[in-house]
Amino acid sequence: MRQFAEAWTAMTLMNGDYVHWIDGSCRFNPARIIKSFPHTLADPEQLLHGLFVGRGFTVHQFSHLIDRLYSEIKITRAKLVVVDGPITMHLDSQISDYEARSLLRKSMNSLAIIANKFNTSIVVITSLKAYSQRHSNLLTMVSNRCQASLLGRIRIVQGQKKMWLLHLPSGNSGYREQRIEQETLHDSTSRVIHSRLRIEGREEIE
Repeated sequence: MRQFAEAWTAMTLMNGDYVHWIDGSCRFNPARIIKSFPHTLADPEQLLHGLFVGRGFTVHQFSHLIDRLYSEIKITRAKLVVVDGPITMHLDSQISDYEARSLLRKSMNSLAIIANKFNTSIVVITSLKAYSQRHSNLLTMVSNRCQASLLGRIRIVQGQKKMWLLHLPSGNSGYREQRIEQETLHDSTSRVIHSRLRIEGREEIE
């Protein structure tokens, strides 16, 4: 589901608004944001200046990043906040179940305050499947505090993998439309030239 958040981030940046991305899973890659911009965009890297990325390597660092968001958004007035993998840090065996629940509850409450105060969209990315009792409890806590959710599962349809999506509470569902990359003029020219190189040899091309 991260790819949807990346696309929403790109659209928000193109509208001239700021985005905060809190990375709790160490998977953020700015190149994926750039790929979400239209190919016709002259200088997509310039738009990344409106993207603020925070990365926590421990649960307490992650919690501190969430605590700082309120004061930061008072300045940036960001329209979108993406919190990627918040539960990952809270599965640390060095903290108790109680502390994990308390810290995540505090973070989720802080995000709710930001959403209501600044009219900021908050996107929280989690896994769909729980791998432990603690994981299950934390997923339930996040789910209960979200106004809407987009669930995705990979299904095999006629031998091909397809993403089945379910939106709650609307109940709308369906398969994700497969993206078809449109070949640019540069791509077409390059393909033709390299094809002729293979067939005719470099010395025969004027």
